[in-house]
Formats: sequence, C-alpha cells, structure tokens
Amino acid sequence: MNRKILSLFSILLCVAFCISGAFSQDAKNKEQQYSLTSKDLEEDGKMLDTQVAELSKKIENVIAKYKLMTIKDIRLVPYQMTYTMGDNYIKMEKHHFVRDELLTNRVRALQKRSIIIYTNGTSVNKIESIILEKNYYEDTSNEVRIVDNSPTAAGTDDIIFTHIMNGNKIVNGEKLGDIKNSTAFPVRNELKREFYVPHLSYFYDSILNVAETYYKGMKDAEQTMQEFLEKSTRF
Repeated sequence: MNRKILSLFSILLCVAFCISGAFSQDAKNKEQQYSLTSKDLEEDGKMLDTQVAELSKKIENVIAKYKLMTIKDIRLVPYQMTYTMGDNYIKMEKHHFVRDELLTNRVRALQKRSIIIYTNGTSVNKIESIILEKNYYEDTSNEVRIVDNSPTAAGTDDIIFTHIMNGNKIVNGEKLGDIKNSTAFPVRNELKREFYVPHLSYFYDSILNVAETYYKGMKDAEQTMQEFLEKSTRF
C-alpha cells in the first residue's frame, strides 16, 4: 500500500515539475517574443527617422540649388497651392474647399495643409507645419501644429505637436519622443509613417516642381528671345 502511495506521489510530483517547466518555458518564449517585437519597433522608428531627415535635407538642397530665396517673381505653382517668401522663410499652403452637395456655390468646409521652411538660402534650420480643417456649417475647427527645430539632424524625438480642437488644446506642446509607442499602440511610429513622411514628401515634390517650372519658363523665354534675334539677322 505504501509503495502504491509512494509511486502515485512520485508520478504527481513529476507531472507538477513538467507543468511548472512548461509554464516557465512559455513565459520565456513570450518574453523573448515581446523583446523581439519591441526591438523591431525601435528599428522601424529609426528607419522612419532616417526618411524624415532625408526628406528635410532634400528640401534644403532644392532651396540652395535653385537659389529660391533670391527669386521674387514665382507665379506658377501646383493646383490649389499658394507660395509665399519672407525674409527668412518659404511658406507653401495647399488648400481644399469642401462644397455643399446641393448648393455648390456654398463652401461647407475648408481644409488646409501648410509648411513653413525657415532658411537662410543654403540651410534649413526649422520646419513648421500646420494642418487645419474648419467646418462652417457645424462651426467647428481642428488644427494641429508641428514644429521641428532640427529638421536635417538625426532623430525626431524633439518634434513638437500641438493639437487645438474648437479652441481647446487637446495636446499641448508634446514631444514626439513622449508619444506612446508600445507594441500594442505604436502611435509614434504610425504618426511618422502615415502622416509626417508623406507630408514632407508631398511638399518636397511641390517645391521641386515650383523650382523646375520657374527655370523651365525662364529658359523658354530666353530661347524664344534668342530665336527671334537669330531671325532678325535676315531682316
């Protein structure tokens, strides 16, 4: 009888050790998986940071290459865009009017995306972005301001976000590095991927288009003059 009890006890003890070992191994596996996922999240963030810096550098190169801070008469710009130059900045604003479906002559809402590039003509020292939507029918407004004080430097943690909804600050000067970025809620990485990288990319394409269009127009005008003068030798 004692041998049976002892044998049963041994079996139960073995089972307990097996279960304990299985739980321990499962916990280790989960810990390793979480660690790996967190590492992937960090690497993804660094890759996006590189894209942000590269796009800012491309904008800087366009301004320097085409000497945009010396050109006062830029008139041809992309559709629904305004281009303004100040003493130390270039501002580009894309606007879109949402019209009433029935009364098409009435504007229901205004949507604007703008970028202000602070530059001395050769380097860019700050980029400010403003995203705004105003609904005139509902009397509501939604605005986000983004300030990057070191746009061409590595890292994006110091980019500042301010979100104002109907006059109330929802996010008040929060740094991108302080925005949550867990494996469950990778908000910081998604902000970079889904908004900031496409945003900078759009305005890089736009400012390049402005510069190339201006110089092409100038070249065409000079060529037209050259062709006319060449023909004049036959007068």
